[in-house]
This record gives sequence, structure tokens and C-alpha cells, in this order.
Amino acid sequence: MADETHAPRDFQSSLLDASVDGVLVFDAEFRYTAWNSAMERISGMPREQVLGRVAFEVFPFLVETGEDLYFREALAGKSLVAEARPYDVPESGHRGFFDGYYSPLKDEHGRVVGGVGVIRDITARMRAEEALRASEERYRAFIANSSEGIWRFELDEPVPTSLTADEQIEFFYQHGYLAECNDAMARMYGYERADEIVGARLGDLLVRTDPANVEYLRAFVASGYRLTDVESVERDREGRLKHFANNLVGVVEGGNVLRGWGTQRDVSDHKRAEAERELFLSREQAARLQAEEANRVKDEFLATLSHELRTPLTAILGWAHMLKSGGLDEATARHAVETVERNALAQRQLVEDVLDVSRIVTGNLRIEQSAVNLLDVVRAALDSVRPAAEAKRIEIQCSFDPRAGRVAGDHSRLQQVVWNLLSNAVKFTPTGGVVRIGVERLLAQTRITVSDTGQGIAPDFLPYVFNRFRQADGTTTRRHGGLGLGLAIVKHLVEAHGGSVHAYSTGAGAGATFTVDLPPLPGDPSAEAQVLKSVEQEQSDARPADTKDEGDVAPPLVGLRVLLVDDDEDAMEMLAAFLDRSGAEVKTAVSAAAALKELGVRAFDVIVSDIAMPVVDGYDLMRRVRALGEERGGRTPAVALTAYASDADRAQALRAGYQRHIAKPVEPRELLQVIADLAGKARA
Repeated sequence: MADETHAPRDFQSSLLDASVDGVLVFDAEFRYTAWNSAMERISGMPREQVLGRVAFEVFPFLVETGEDLYFREALAGKSLVAEARPYDVPESGHRGFFDGYYSPLKDEHGRVVGGVGVIRDITARMRAEEALRASEERYRAFIANSSEGIWRFELDEPVPTSLTADEQIEFFYQHGYLAECNDAMARMYGYERADEIVGARLGDLLVRTDPANVEYLRAFVASGYRLTDVESVERDREGRLKHFANNLVGVVEGGNVLRGWGTQRDVSDHKRAEAERELFLSREQAARLQAEEANRVKDEFLATLSHELRTPLTAILGWAHMLKSGGLDEATARHAVETVERNALAQRQLVEDVLDVSRIVTGNLRIEQSAVNLLDVVRAALDSVRPAAEAKRIEIQCSFDPRAGRVAGDHSRLQQVVWNLLSNAVKFTPTGGVVRIGVERLLAQTRITVSDTGQGIAPDFLPYVFNRFRQADGTTTRRHGGLGLGLAIVKHLVEAHGGSVHAYSTGAGAGATFTVDLPPLPGDPSAEAQVLKSVEQEQSDARPADTKDEGDVAPPLVGLRVLLVDDDEDAMEMLAAFLDRSGAEVKTAVSAAAALKELGVRAFDVIVSDIAMPVVDGYDLMRRVRALGEERGGRTPAVALTAYASDADRAQALRAGYQRHIAKPVEPRELLQVIADLAGKARA
């Protein structure tokens, strides 16, 4: 008997699952006995969680909403129709409209043994009806709104859709007419009232030869006779261009277009405002990008300024400390003084450049005019840069035109111009290169030309070479120091003398050429005038320390092996000497490659490394060190000793693998204490 009832039950379930409507069956105790796939989808409840359970326990909201009445009436032998209404099914989260039909389930004797419910999801239909009502309301609103053009066209003869687009357009012109419109529509075409144009042929109302009208109708045909919020450009009766936003729908039956209706808004003012807004936005975006670039350049300059000021301070303070503590032999002491003086002069030049830029920005840079012999200016500048050129074995070739004569200007400022150009040429020219300087008298000006065989200027940077704070290489791996102010100062000084300066270069490795054109001294070229010079002298308020804290004793580093990495030879030499006096065994490396080579030869207790170095900077060096195995020195404690001293620089150094970050200029005792601490922890 069990086998006989099992097969019909499976067959019945299959039939129920084939229904698109939800079907549920319950017994006399309101327990679900059948639950098809559609009910699972509608309710979100799988049949395994429903069958055998009381309906009101599974869905408490049936009692709360009074829908248990349908179940009870079915068991009472009545059939009821559940009217459509919106409700949520908490278990499935489904929200929509449903209607249903409930009827009693009887056995072969006619006794009611349960009930059947058929649930239909009519959400789509209800929403379609709601959309239709909303559409009708919108249509009525369009009619009532005087600013919206509303119109309908009819055709004397249907337009076959089998015709080509151009043939259909010609058909519209000949057989189409404006059957209805409102006053707003008439005003859009330059008329006062709708009755002035109702009945007009489309070919008369529209300018048939206007490409804008032709394209609008072609788009209507191509869209399947339904345009929604499409813009068109048309002309009114006066020939003025108008921008319209359109909705246009054609009625097509039996392969023919019978009529159409549409709404239209004049958006000409909006389009003009939009064009103006886009222009404003493009200008605002350009200004914002310019401001962002200025901020980036400023931040880069401040970082570079910090580095360039701190680097010479390291050598100055370090050697000063050793001179103060005594114990240096005569040769080392003389060398220490020379190093301090050289780095102090370099730092003074940096400060003077910054002050000059400040004077330029505030308009306080003074030019003392007098008759200046330009050849004397050039020779004085040459004397200043010749030692640096000789140190790099750079040949300086001169070509002076004796007719160059004099110019009206400030002798010291013009010498500053030539010195800046020559210093740059020497700095960016490799050892053994050539720097050329020439002075010649042209027809309307005197020209100074400085050229070199150095690294050249990239084409993309050439337009910015005279900008303040701009450097072709502002990274921590740059090969040359400086603030990027010299050429900006040159440009301002030359222009303040009524002249012009230009830069030329064909690219990397091709060298660079700078020309300065200055107007000659007016009047008699042989007339002598007293040369007025404005000399600015700044004296540092040196206060030699007269006390010494006897308790401030640096820890000894006897037996510690220290690897010192720095491309600045003065700073490295000073630190090496100081560490050596403290008992450390010091090995030096002027680059990351040299440091890695030293690590491959011997083990070290501590690494002290600069950050800003050519090719591979200190960050990348430490990442490479940490990638080595422990037996190859990969876990050697390390100190970042750098002129990049911000919190962000410190965090970047620690992320790269350094244990400590010390800003230049460093107090030697502090460095000794850090080295001792790190070495002690490593050995602990």
C-alpha cells in the first residue's frame, strides 16, 4: 500500500512544480502537505522547511494580517479569492503584489480533508499599470506646463517602413502635418500662438535644407520611430539656431508609420550655460593642476633645502666637535678647518640663493645701475669657478670680442649671473669635459654664451629650466646637489637689466648652451662712469663654547666593526675619523654597490648609511641588505643618517629596514650612543 501511494505523490509533485503559480496544500490541521517550486521562489522558503509544519507557525504574519481566514474558510468547504494587495514576505524579503485562490480539498467521499491555495505574483502587472497611470499623469502635466512644447503630427498617407531613411524623410515632409500643439511649441519656432502653425506641413514648418533637421528625422527613423530625451539642433522662422530636448514616438501598424506625438523643451540657454560652465571647469581644473604641481614642487624643494643645508652642517659640526675635543695632529686639524670653511661657504651660498629668491618674490631685489665692463665681469666669475674646474680636469675655453664694450647694470649681480651659468656648466660636465664661454657684440645687444659637453637637458624639462624650485632630478638618487634656484635667479637678474636669457639642448648627453643678451650702454661707448657696487656681507654670530660637560662622555666602540656609507666625502671622512678615534673598526663605501660588496667580504656589527645617493639610494640599499641571508649580513643593525629629516622620512626609513633614523647634522656623541646600543642589542 505504501508503494502505491508513493508513486502518485511524486507524480503530483512534478505536476505542481510545472506550474508557474505558487501552489500549496494543507491538511485539516493546517499542516502543509505540498509546496511547489513557485512557492519556494515567492516565499524564499524551501519545501524542506515547510512541509509537515503548521502554516501559522511558519508564517506568523498570516494571522497578523487576517489571511488565516482563507485557510479556515477552505476547511469549512468554501472557496475564496484573495484580492491583490501589496505585502512583504519577511522570510524572503520579497515585496510586491499577489492575489490568490483558496478552495477546499475533498476525499473520494466528499469530505473536506484540507485545502489548496494558488498564489499568483502580479507585481509586474501592477507596476505596469502604475507606470501607465504615471505616464498619463506626466502627459497631462506636459499639456498644463506652458514651458514644455507638446505636439502631434498626422500623415495624409501612411509612410511605409520599407522605404529608405531618406525616402521616409521626404515622405514626412510632403504628407506630414502638425495636427496639434500648444503655445509653448509655437513660441519655440518664433510664433506667438499654436493656431499659427497647427495644420502646417512639416516640409513648410521645418527648413528642409537644414542638415540639423534632416539628421533629427534620420535619427527618428533609425531608432525605430522612438526618440527619448534626444537633443536636436533646429532653426526657427528667423533662422536662429535652437537646441531642443525631444521625446518623439511614432505609431507603426502593418509596416506603416501612421502618426506620432512628442514633447520638446528649448534648452538653448542651458546649452550656452553648459558651454560656459565647461569652459570655467576646464580653466578651474587647469588652475588646480597648476596649484597641485606648485605644491608638489614646493614640497620637493623644501625636502631638498633640508638636505642641502643639513649635509654641510654634518661635516661642519663633526669636525668642529673633534677640534673642540682636541687630540688632532697639525695636518688633520688644518684639514678639518679647510673642510669646515668649504662647507660653510657652500651653505652660505645656499642661504644667499634663498634670500635672493625671497627678494625677487617680494620685489625687494635692488639693481644698482652703472657702466659695467662686461669682460671684467666674466673674468671675475671665471676666477671663482676655475678651482672647481681644475679639480675635475675640465678645460675652459674663452672667446672674447674686444668690441663687446660696456653695459648698464650692476657689476656684482651680473657677475652672479655669469658665475651661476659657469658653476652649472662645471657641475654638470663630467671629468675631462669642456666648458666654453664667449662674449660678443651683436647689432643690437651684447651676448654672453656659456656651453658645456655635459649631461644636457631633456626636451620635456627644457621649458621649465628657469622655473623656481624646479630640478630635472628631484629624487633621492640624484647625482648633483643644489636647490634649483640658480637659473631662476639668473633669469630675473637678466630681465631686470633689460635683457633675455635662453637655454638650448638637444637632449641627454648632448650638453647645454645658455645665452644672455644684454642691451649695450647707450651713448658714447668710451665714456667712463664710476662703478657703484652694492656689497652685502653677512657675518655669522660665532659663539665658541666655553664650557664642557664632563659628564657627557661618548661610549667607546672598541672592537665594533662599522660600515659607513655616504657619497659625501667630507661628511664620510669626518665621521670615519670620529668613529676611528672612538675605537671602532670603520670601513667606508661611497655607494650602495660598494656597501654590498663590503658586506660580501666581511661581517659588520652596525651599518651607518646616508639616504640620498646616486643610482641606488639608502632606502633601496637597505631593502637589498634585508633580502640577504643572515649569514651574509642581512640582519645587521642599521642607522639611517640623513638630511631628510621629516616624520615621513623617518617612517620610510624604518619601513625600508633601518632600526634608527638620525637627522643631519648629527651630534657625534648621539651617533656613538646609537651605534653602541644597536651593537649591544644585536649581541645580546
